[in-house]
Amino acid sequence: MASTAPPRTGSRSGPVAAVGGVGRTGPGWVLMFSGSPWRAAAHRQHALARELAADWRVVFVDPPGNRPRWRWTVRRVDDSLWHAVPPAVLPFGRHLPAVNRLTRRVEAALLDHWLRHRAHGPAGEPSGARIVWLDEDLAWPVPARLDPTVVVYDATDLDWTFTRRWNRAHLHRALRAAVGAADLVLASSSALPERLPAARRPPVVIANGCDPHRFTADGPVAAGLTGLPRPILGYLGAVDTRAFDAELVATVARRRPEWTFALVGPSTRAGRAPLAGLPNVRLSPPVPFADAPALVRGFDVGIIPYRTGGLVDYVHPKKCFEYLSAGRPVVATALPALRDLGAPIRLAATAGQFEAAVEDELRTAWCPEAVDLRRAVAARHSWAARGTRLRKLLAEVPALR
Repeated sequence: MASTAPPRTGSRSGPVAAVGGVGRTGPGWVLMFSGSPWRAAAHRQHALARELAADWRVVFVDPPGNRPRWRWTVRRVDDSLWHAVPPAVLPFGRHLPAVNRLTRRVEAALLDHWLRHRAHGPAGEPSGARIVWLDEDLAWPVPARLDPTVVVYDATDLDWTFTRRWNRAHLHRALRAAVGAADLVLASSSALPERLPAARRPPVVIANGCDPHRFTADGPVAAGLTGLPRPILGYLGAVDTRAFDAELVATVARRRPEWTFALVGPSTRAGRAPLAGLPNVRLSPPVPFADAPALVRGFDVGIIPYRTGGLVDYVHPKKCFEYLSAGRPVVATALPALRDLGAPIRLAATAGQFEAAVEDELRTAWCPEAVDLRRAVAARHSWAARGTRLRKLLAEVPALR
């Protein structure tokens, strides 16, 4: 749903008219304050930044860290995309509200200075509209200091679920402030809006997507999988206690010792504990995103064994579409965002159901018709499709017309 907030008339630029990111003074700017650094390269924020750069000039701003860093750097990544690394003026800014506000004030001032001196039109006028985009709650103080035309809050996750209990009140306040500052609220999962604070307009769901050109069905298979006993049930992601249901995996692994479980990603001691001693469970460290497609091609079934009914069952795991894009069948626990997806995936509520669903999917895992169907569904959920919808949504915002 488009925002109906009136155009902002800041002291420098006044009202700005823009359609599809191009206004009277040229393409506008998207200032994206992300909760994930650019080097991570494989998350929703990075994909949407590249999509927005088709019509806008985008500055992707890394989150400041907890350790002091006094340098401010901006480098050009592509024709219309820049990557900025902000300073952290004092330690523990992610835990101390006053330090976070100071860090964000400095961050906004430096970016505003950069825009004034390097991003203006030939006559020195401000160049286009400014969209301030937040997907990190702690960036909530930034919009007030950057004279935005529109503020977008993208709910990619609930940040407070990542921190310890003593820090949650701080992040709850930041979430309320970020949503309250937004003219347009987006959500990466259909299960997220009901968990967000009240916004000016109902949130718009733009779910996570995939890159079908990267996750192809044909191509090399990771060498580490070629010697493993089949069938291989593969998983890309963290093995932890926050989201991963290791107890479910351990139960199925004990029942089906002939199945190999290839779990690739970072792991915690508590997350690994239920899997200890199971010879058919192979834990591997994380791999670069560029190597992920070769791993997925080696799976017989892609699994998403997430916990449900807890803090994080609002997620919309993008690995679902990455598995499908490579033509692999998907078996997942019954996450709310996956229930009404309309995709050829199997959902299971118990270990017994999970085992039965995998057994069923193995029968058609390599069937050409089934592979084509999975890939066709993934293509409809590509990042390119998400970008088209997002650009259309922004073009309908009155302040950007």
